[in-house]
Amino acid sequence: MGKMRQFLLASCLLGYLAVASAQITPVSNAAFYPYGPGTADILDPAADDSSSGAQSLSTPFPFFGNSYSALYVNTNGDISFRSAVTGYTTNTFPVSRNRVLAAFFTDIKTSNGGRSGYIYHRETTDAAILARATTEIQTAFPADHGSFVATWAYVATWHQVGIYGATGGGLNLRNTFQLVLITDGCKSFALFNYDQIQFLQGSSSGGDGTTGTGPNPAQVGINGGDRYAYSLHPYSKTTDLYNLPAWTDPAVPGPPGRWYRRTDLATEGEIPALVCPPSYKRREERCFKFNTRRLDYPDAKADCAEDGTQFFNIRSQEDNELLVKGLRRFLNNNGRGRGVWIGLSDEDTEGTFVWEDGTPYDPSGYTNWASGAAAMNNGDLNCVYMKKTQRWQWYLQECVKPMDRKTYICVTDAVTAESECS
Repeated sequence: MGKMRQFLLASCLLGYLAVASAQITPVSNAAFYPYGPGTADILDPAADDSSSGAQSLSTPFPFFGNSYSALYVNTNGDISFRSAVTGYTTNTFPVSRNRVLAAFFTDIKTSNGGRSGYIYHRETTDAAILARATTEIQTAFPADHGSFVATWAYVATWHQVGIYGATGGGLNLRNTFQLVLITDGCKSFALFNYDQIQFLQGSSSGGDGTTGTGPNPAQVGINGGDRYAYSLHPYSKTTDLYNLPAWTDPAVPGPPGRWYRRTDLATEGEIPALVCPPSYKRREERCFKFNTRRLDYPDAKADCAEDGTQFFNIRSQEDNELLVKGLRRFLNNNGRGRGVWIGLSDEDTEGTFVWEDGTPYDPSGYTNWASGAAAMNNGDLNCVYMKKTQRWQWYLQECVKPMDRKTYICVTDAVTAESECS
């Protein structure tokens, strides 16, 4: 009887979902791609701060310099990569971690009173959808992408969704918007489509659950997750969000209510982002690789050179603080490293220190020598390192000392992102 009851409950639930899905009427909007009943869409359960879970992709989607074989459709108006994003942030992009396409990033709830909206999504290689996507990208960007041919798409639609903390008239406020992801396997694009915007935010973060307004309107844009790469719609986080359904981009032809973005190539606002080589981490306009392997000075220098990089050369208090901040996170956390080579030595001419980029050392400029360390310079102690146990001050040591090798940092300038797509 227990199993029969479970079966009947499951059947009723599936029947309810099917009926609920059949009752919605998709919007008639030139910007929108087909969704809901009559498509292969997945309908997510009514929820608050939830996610579709990982949706495996038959074609990896290129996103800001990486490609992802899964994505997450999240309740709060976004698609994310690498992990679900069940919350949202009021901090303006760019921010760390969250890799998202944010169509309307705020506190959305589809479970007010049982149902307060529907979230549909699907992967598709339907010929008609791909033909439409191809035509729309070619038309929008004839000079740069006139030969683009779509081979894959993902359509996610937030239909008549409500807000968290809705009360009174706020229970009737609804937004309808859509994200369409398109790629040929190399280039990729996102279409942000809007049909109806009746609220700006939920009741969290100072919002009013009756009016759907407040000090932190929804964010619309893209966040690369590295604190640098992002793109924001001009209406993002303003009351102009109400006008998204009428938005037209003066530089890109398309239907009202659509914002086009290229997504394979990382940007910082409207310009190409600065990027780093693989395994290097960006800090401002430079790229760092913190190596835990301990090597003698010549071997460490050669290892950086193999990457086309060099030791980090310290020129200022700002340089030193930037390096120490990274070292504290990196070496202190894993407990490795007796010290770190900094790319300063007098190997070539005793007593004449030179940075590895060829710049002479200026003793009247910035230094961080430990007390008395510089005076210990002799024919054997030729290479400078930062000592972990002495607040990262500078010390001298033999450049080759097998029993006391150091870790090291390779650095290079970040470069403008370039597409590898033909």
